[in-house]
Amino acid sequence: MQFWTLDEIEQHAMADHEVGEEISPGVTITRRRILQVGLGGAAALLAAGCGMSGQTGVGDPLAGGMADGNEPLTIEQLLAQIRPQATRMIAADRPERRSDESSYLEAVSRLLARYTPEEPWAMRELGEGEWGMNAAARMPPIVVFDIHMQPGATINLHDHRHYNGVLQCNEGSVRCRNFDIVQPDGAPLDIAAGEVPPMGESFLIRENSDAVLTPGRLSTLSRDRDNIHHVVAGPEGCKLSDVFTYFRREARSYGLEWDERPLVRGGDTYEVAWQA
Repeated sequence: MQFWTLDEIEQHAMADHEVGEEISPGVTITRRRILQVGLGGAAALLAAGCGMSGQTGVGDPLAGGMADGNEPLTIEQLLAQIRPQATRMIAADRPERRSDESSYLEAVSRLLARYTPEEPWAMRELGEGEWGMNAAARMPPIVVFDIHMQPGATINLHDHRHYNGVLQCNEGSVRCRNFDIVQPDGAPLDIAAGEVPPMGESFLIRENSDAVLTPGRLSTLSRDRDNIHHVVAGPEGCKLSDVFTYFRREARSYGLEWDERPLVRGGDTYEVAWQA
């Protein structure tokens, strides 16, 4: 299982129809109108204050901050607020500045809490145990997805290579488990730069969190913190919003094989391998 790269998202955004496409068993992406917010439009929104007052600097000092406030945000306003800080963070990406990514995710989380997805959702009827996702809007390097999950549906264990994310529950409930790669002895990997254990070899991951998200609660992951996760919808299913920020155009997810049993009973470490 993998999420699309920016290039693949843009290729499908050119489609002039809305036809469901099953990209793996039980996983369907439908192509409705994908909102493409131009840079000129974003600048106009920012110049107008996005219809908000009380702007104060938060997050990455490189960016001059994002606007604080309580007013609801449209998806255009959400993207216009996020993009300037995202582009500055990516341009200044260096190992010594990786802490900026955490500040950025905190700021995005506060903004996402003020966004309500549009309805109705253009998606085929989901079968029992299925989930689907819809690329609702994109302003590279940011793409916003809406995700629907039927009761008990599972998004299998996967990483987020070269991109980060903020996942928020809007309806229902969802269990989200996050993991990190256990660094090998003697040769640490720069996970944020895409250095990971090789294909075909097993390695270890350690569970950092196991949380049930209900409406208004969210989960964040950076390129080297909580980057691997496993998501299971609750008994009533769920609707989620996911904001991805791509540091490279080739950013994508890679699935992992595991048997969900820790190496030690009651432990937090698991043996995994990349799916072929």
